[in-house]
Amino acid sequence: MKKAFAFLASSVALLGSQTVAAQEAYIVPDATSPWVFTGTVDVNKGIALTCTAEVEITGTNDAADTSPPFNHSDVAGLSATITLTGGLFGLCSSVNIAPIPAGKISYSGSTFTLHDVFVTTITPGNCEGDIVATWNEGLQRLSVAGTLPAVSGADCTLDGDVDLDTPSSGNAVEPGDGDYNPNHP
Repeated sequence: MKKAFAFLASSVALLGSQTVAAQEAYIVPDATSPWVFTGTVDVNKGIALTCTAEVEITGTNDAADTSPPFNHSDVAGLSATITLTGGLFGLCSSVNIAPIPAGKISYSGSTFTLHDVFVTTITPGNCEGDIVATWNEGLQRLSVAGTLPAVSGADCTLDGDVDLDTPSSGNAVEPGDGDYNPNHP
């Protein structure tokens, strides 16, 4: 499962807009300052692999509704890529997780969901579905443990943690809870 961990966003880590999406949370990465996570993830679809995962989460700079402008992104504007390397005979790099485009990441509490993730696997069948990642603010970590349904054959499983490397610390907050934007409730 190569590029879909985002969980990032992914989430891989991240948050929302003024009036229309006032219920969204905010996060900084923006287009020029992605968040990069690295760690170890166990992946399995007939072959169990322990892989090094790199997750990069970016977003648009949603500063139009602020004065002065603030760098933040709505969760819905985040995108993620996940790259897997290592594993037995380097097989992890053969697992391809399609990039997760903007509009495919949602956030609730400390949980990010990467929607409609497609994974090209080593064994026949591939997998597609949602990946849920939990953000731990204190540890600056995204954790994933779950199953992606198989297109055919066995399901795919993901289990592991990726830690925030860049920037050195991040903050994902609920609306009005320290996003430092005076224009948001």
